[in-house]
Parts: sequence; structure tokens; C-alpha cells
Amino acid sequence: MKRFDETALLQRLERLPRALRVAFAAACAQRMLPAYNAFSAVNGQGSPDEVDLAMGRVWSGLFDPGVPEVERDIARVMELIPREDADEWLPEQPYAEDATAALVYALRTAKSGEAQEAAWAARRVYEALDHHVMNRLGIEGEEEVLDHPLIQAEFVRQDRDLAMLERAAGTDASARGAVSELRTRSLHEASLMFDAEDGDG
Repeated sequence: MKRFDETALLQRLERLPRALRVAFAAACAQRMLPAYNAFSAVNGQGSPDEVDLAMGRVWSGLFDPGVPEVERDIARVMELIPREDADEWLPEQPYAEDATAALVYALRTAKSGEAQEAAWAARRVYEALDHHVMNRLGIEGEEEVLDHPLIQAEFVRQDRDLAMLERAAGTDASARGAVSELRTRSLHEASLMFDAEDGDG
């Protein structure tokens, strides 16, 4: 059974070039974005278009750390994080919070290049699935929750993504190819996050 090991994750991320750290964080955030869109559709608030544009700028700016929109996007996406003190609490809210927080961490990784920010993006995905398994699926017990196929599948995805980025770190061409593949795959897997019951999506 896999576990979320932030120390080991950090060590692997620190060995990656800056752009590939950002790519890892971006993939984590990308898989979560449908949760924000679902929340916005239910309460009629938020701005999925702005969130999608910010996500796109993370991907497009991977090899250009000087992209000026990053600071602005961080501030705007933070404004769009649903607040716990909102007038009406909705079941979709925790997932929307995790989705936008993961995007903020991806943006912060793009700004600073820090491995810790990328690790925090991964943690928010894990926490969203942990909440889902406990509160939506009604599973209790720390080990039972951790061993659930939805959570294990995300650990497999994160490990797979890191392994691919590690292999691609040698040359710019390899890195760009891996990032393109990772983006396409994370877009596909976004629809499977809370439904896939086995495998890695």
C-alpha cells in the first residue's frame, strides 16, 4: 500500500529542473480543476474561465520563469478560493477549495521554482480524495481510507509522473516532450479523479 510521503516527494522534486517541478505541480492541479467547475456551476459564483486561463499560463510558461502574469494570477486565484465562512456551505466546496489551492501552489512553483510548493500541490489532491472517501463514500478507519482505490490510484499517478519527468530531465527536447504528454494525460485524468476505481486512470 502506497502512502503520501512528503519527505521522499520533496527529495525527488528537488532533483528535477525547475520547469519539471512546475510540470508536476501543474499536473496535480489540472486533475482537480473539474471540482472547481462543479462547485461554480452549483452556486453560480466563481470564475471557471479565469481559473482555466491561469492553469493554461502555468503550462505555457514552464520554460519561461519570467512570465509576468504569474503574480497577478496568484492573487486572482486566491480571491477565487471558496471561503469557509460563506453564507451557504455546499458539499462541493471542500473540493473546490483544494482545486484552487493546488493551482495556487502550481503558480507559486512557477514563480519561485521551489520544490515545497509543488509538494503542497500534490498534498491538496490527496487531501481532496481523502475527504471524498471519508465523507462521500462513508469509509472509516485511517488504513481503510488510505487503501481505497481512488487514493491509491492518485499515488500511482504522482509516482508515474515523477518517474517520467526524471527520465526526461537530461535534455530540453525530452523535457518538452514529457511536459506535453503530461499535460494531455492530466487533462484526460481530470474526469476520472473521483470515479476511477482501479489502475492509474
